[in-house]
Amino acid sequence: MNVKRFGQWVCILISVLLISSCRDKLPAGFAGSGTLEATEVMIGALTSGTILKLTREEGDSVKADELLASIDVEKLVLQKAQLQASLGEIDASRIAAEAAIDQASDNLDNVQIRYKRIKELYSKGSATQQQFDDISTQISVARSQLTAAKSQIPLLDAKRAQVEATMAVLYRQIADGTVVSPLDGTVVEKYVEPGEIAVQGGALYKIADLINLWIKIYVAETDLDRFKLGQDVFVRVDATPDPFPGKVSWVSPEAEFTPKNVQTRKARAELVYAVKVKLENNHDILKIGMPAEVFLSLE
Repeated sequence: MNVKRFGQWVCILISVLLISSCRDKLPAGFAGSGTLEATEVMIGALTSGTILKLTREEGDSVKADELLASIDVEKLVLQKAQLQASLGEIDASRIAAEAAIDQASDNLDNVQIRYKRIKELYSKGSATQQQFDDISTQISVARSQLTAAKSQIPLLDAKRAQVEATMAVLYRQIADGTVVSPLDGTVVEKYVEPGEIAVQGGALYKIADLINLWIKIYVAETDLDRFKLGQDVFVRVDATPDPFPGKVSWVSPEAEFTPKNVQTRKARAELVYAVKVKLENNHDILKIGMPAEVFLSLE
């Protein structure tokens, strides 16, 4: 092999090694990679009944406290009416019990007056034993009647409290028939249709906040000092060449083993720290599940 041909082979070998080395080298400012995520909320039925109305379809936006669904609660409304009638009966019984207490108290007062008079006559020999025994029996009966009349009040009050507690549950269940969104977001899943039976705890919608997305990356302990809360970073996705501004919103205080589906900058590190970066999706370019890379700088 002549010297010229040998030199050509050496150049080719060096080029291959350089290309391979460049492929393994990470971009400047690279911090980590992961997938875009969003806050997702499952909207479930808090009461059972026929679904009367659904106001949103998949892809529709919704504001916090806006109506999502109406569930038939007519049976609960009828139960509430029955309990309200029971409260009226209890109140009427209490009025009667208070009247019975007044009557028993007046009767006892009268009996006590007669008892005092007969007892005085009996001590002077002007009243018979039978008269004294009779008035003693009457005062005992009057006291028992007053005690019995008074005992009805706490029973009626307890009964009223029980009915009121049941009504409070019904009021909550009736209110639960109106399902509203707990957050501003977008309907990403719709699980039911009008006319179907909603089961308590069953899913109706899944809503996600597609404006405020986030990505979680994992960094080695040696790189942890590069991340501060509120720090500005950049996020890149394959869908567009333009980077998105982000902020470090959370740094894990505890180390963990590297997740199997994540490749870190320093693969030899056994323990890593999770770092969460938030970013705004104002132009609806970013999607949940998109692979993304986080950069500390764009140099």
